[in-house]
Amino acid sequence: MSVSSLSSAVTIHTTTRPTHGLQRGDARTRRRSTVHGTGEMRRLDVGTDAVPGVIMAVPFIGIVADRKAASYGAWVDIPTDAISHTYVSAIQEAGGAPLLFPSVDVHVEDPGRLLDLVDGLFLPGGRDLDATIYGSEAHPSNDPPLRIRDELEIALARLARERGVPVLGACRGMQVINVAFGGTLEQHLGDRLDLTPHRSPELGTRTSHPVAISPGTLLSRITHDDEFDIASHHHQGVDVLGEGLVASAFAPDGVVEAVETTEGAFCLGVQWHPEERLDPEGIALIRAFIAAAAEHAKTRAGGRATVSASDSRR
Repeated sequence: MSVSSLSSAVTIHTTTRPTHGLQRGDARTRRRSTVHGTGEMRRLDVGTDAVPGVIMAVPFIGIVADRKAASYGAWVDIPTDAISHTYVSAIQEAGGAPLLFPSVDVHVEDPGRLLDLVDGLFLPGGRDLDATIYGSEAHPSNDPPLRIRDELEIALARLARERGVPVLGACRGMQVINVAFGGTLEQHLGDRLDLTPHRSPELGTRTSHPVAISPGTLLSRITHDDEFDIASHHHQGVDVLGEGLVASAFAPDGVVEAVETTEGAFCLGVQWHPEERLDPEGIALIRAFIAAAAEHAKTRAGGRATVSASDSRR
């Protein structure tokens, strides 16, 4: 799906039927996703035009996990590959099927294998990027980095752009997009402006402030608003824009709040947390990303069907 338009051909079908006793179909032609606890089967028909008679599942969305200390019963502070369930829940609510990828060397060495599995890439929030990646020394206020996660997400973002795989980034995810395409970050906004609108001094809370959306951008076509309030928690921001990116939203103090590509597949990053404030702009943003991923899945399915038909005639 190009950034010049949003697909209107992708439709989500929700049908009520028992979810027990389902037979797993051929994964190459039919995958289904159950919305647990509702008694409904939810599926996304994205392949009927390219592959007649084939119903494809909701698009798979890849998410790279962070590494955190967690406790399990008698085991305390065990290193765990995880991500906030808020992201996972929001992706599912918007019509996607999340897949979590751990940050490990084998994935960094061959990120293409991961992209082969998914129809879209979601880059979530989290700790600060390693400043050395974009040629700076770490600010004293920075989080301890997880370099392998940085490397994996940057590799996936670059390859996704090459392949035309849709990408959406939130908070840190927007910064990953910018750095992946050669941009840099301002490491601590509090050195030159009041940080309070962007990050609360109280742990575990988010701030809220308005963002102004630039007209004529992908973001403006998704939200249909010139300005709205967002949920925020960050202390870093865009310094130099990455190649091929434009800023598409700004805070009242001039901080860049969104970046996007001007050509190619859907690639958009926002500095806020749409998963924390879904109604109405957050869910609209994530649904637009899922629609782009579904369209990409449809294109891939059509390509595979063409190849299979050609092979069968040999």
